[in-house]
Formats: sequence, structure tokens, C-alpha cells
Amino acid sequence: MQNYLSGRGYDDGAKADTPSSFRPFLEKNSIGGGDGNSQNEINAKVNELDSEIIYNEANCPKVEVLSEEGVPQKIIIHLEDGRLLEIGCRY
Repeated sequence: MQNYLSGRGYDDGAKADTPSSFRPFLEKNSIGGGDGNSQNEINAKVNELDSEIIYNEANCPKVEVLSEEGVPQKIIIHLEDGRLLEIGCRY
């Protein structure tokens, strides 16, 4: 096994005490408070968007589009059981 790994970048005495550049995705939310957007800031931004219901038929989900300056930013589908399906539009 030693001969197989030699010359291929494998270091048998790897330094375990050096910090890794790998960081779990959820770590940014637990350390330092995330990206700085509080829930109040997010709600204020959603309130600034123009809302338009584009589909509202009986026995079907209601479809709402939130747009800013005529550009769709979010599509919200109101399901019949009360749940919301939010689709963010990123360009």
C-alpha cells in the first residue's frame, strides 16, 4: 500500500491540527449571525414588492407573483391545504 500511495500527493503524516478550508454550509448561520439579513429586513423587502394574483380558480391552487419594477422576483403558490410554495426568481 505504501508504494501505491507514494508519489500521488498522499502524506502519511498529514497535519491534523491545521484548520481545514472546508466549512459546513449551515455553519455560517450559527457563527456570526449569518449574512446580516434579519427576518424584519426580509419582510420589509417582501412588502416593497408589487403583488399580482395571476391564477385563482375554484378547487385549484392560487398563484401570486411578486415583482419589483415589473420584473418577477418571487412566485408564491397557495396550496389548498394552506401551505405556501415559494419560488425565487433569480436572473
